[in-house]
Amino acid sequence: MKMKIKYRFFTIAAAALLTLGVTTSCSDDEFDPSIFDTKEYPLDRSSVTFPLDTFCIESFREPYNLRYVYKMEDIGSDMQKNLVPASYDKSKQLAVLAKYLWYQSYEVCAGQEFLKLYSPRIIHVIGSKSYNPVSGTETLGEAEGGLKITLYGANELDVNNIDKLNENFFKTMHHEFGHILAQNYTYPTSFSLISQGLYNAVNWQDTQDSIALAEGFVSPYAQSQIREDWVEVLANYIVKDTITWTNMLNTASFDWEETEIDASYYERCVALGANRDSVGYYVSDGTKSSTGSVTGYNVVRKVISRDANGNPLLDENGKMIYLEQDGVNGKEVILQKLDLVRTWLKDNFNVDLDQLRREVQNREWVTDADGNFVIEDGHLVNKLTAPSEENPSKTLMEVLLDEVNKFEALQQ
Repeated sequence: MKMKIKYRFFTIAAAALLTLGVTTSCSDDEFDPSIFDTKEYPLDRSSVTFPLDTFCIESFREPYNLRYVYKMEDIGSDMQKNLVPASYDKSKQLAVLAKYLWYQSYEVCAGQEFLKLYSPRIIHVIGSKSYNPVSGTETLGEAEGGLKITLYGANELDVNNIDKLNENFFKTMHHEFGHILAQNYTYPTSFSLISQGLYNAVNWQDTQDSIALAEGFVSPYAQSQIREDWVEVLANYIVKDTITWTNMLNTASFDWEETEIDASYYERCVALGANRDSVGYYVSDGTKSSTGSVTGYNVVRKVISRDANGNPLLDENGKMIYLEQDGVNGKEVILQKLDLVRTWLKDNFNVDLDQLRREVQNREWVTDADGNFVIEDGHLVNKLTAPSEENPSKTLMEVLLDEVNKFEALQQ
């Protein structure tokens, strides 16, 4: 508003000078653009949040008609839960990452018009986590009516941990966006038949990851119902790096079981270097103390041939005998589901799922000159915390945050 008044004043002053016969001369030379920012910003420049608010208008509202809401709105929140707003710094981090990892990835692979047509109109960011005390589960995000995505737990965002960043935020965004896309073009009925009879809407949260994989589900939550299975395949494939995805499929190739075991015996076996396929891995049995700490454990292990005492039986070559009990090859089922998702996305939206996955992961992980992912100590290297290609004196995350920080110079 102040800038409009100033411009009006200069216009009137110039008119008055001409009326008085005062003239000025000007050359035909073209002047360089003004060194001052001449763009009008309708926001309050004295506000502490002016830089992020301006970034959100330029990066989300203008190109995609999206509101990035980080100042928690009661009317759009679950009033039955004890929720707190996202901090300004975490909101800023999530905003630049949403643009870089999500919107720009889709724009490269699907185009801006795709995002204008299908992307949500509101992203509502909540600082605290959203716990469900009855089921003992946590809601990472929600999609409402194809228009709004809510993300929880922003105050725990950690750019040093890509896996957690994906699990808590970007897998959730791809998951919820998958629901929005499925409201426009439903998934094929053949998908509903693949795991018919294996869904568990009531106790899915009690299923261990390895057991879910063995049954053909990329996560325990995928087992809750068909529509969640569909978007979990989509989201997990996009964000899981090659090493993790390969390990998941390998796990899915075997049958697994959860069983009780004597803790001292288990730990003694592990200390002696026993084969993990035989002794398995510790998992929580769901029991917790009054403070929420895990107090009970079971073991999840591959299904192998054992004697009456539970000791593994070996074949003639001295190798364990892996058993197939349920007739389901989890790896084949997951790949069958993935192929349907891939075809659906291409046929209905002209989006190449594999291209999208590569685009997302190239933005998350460091690659060498040949485009191969750099591996150190068996792990991919976090690109966000590595020196940026644009400015090696800063990390990529610092460069992304500069897109917000540059507006600080305009604050009054």
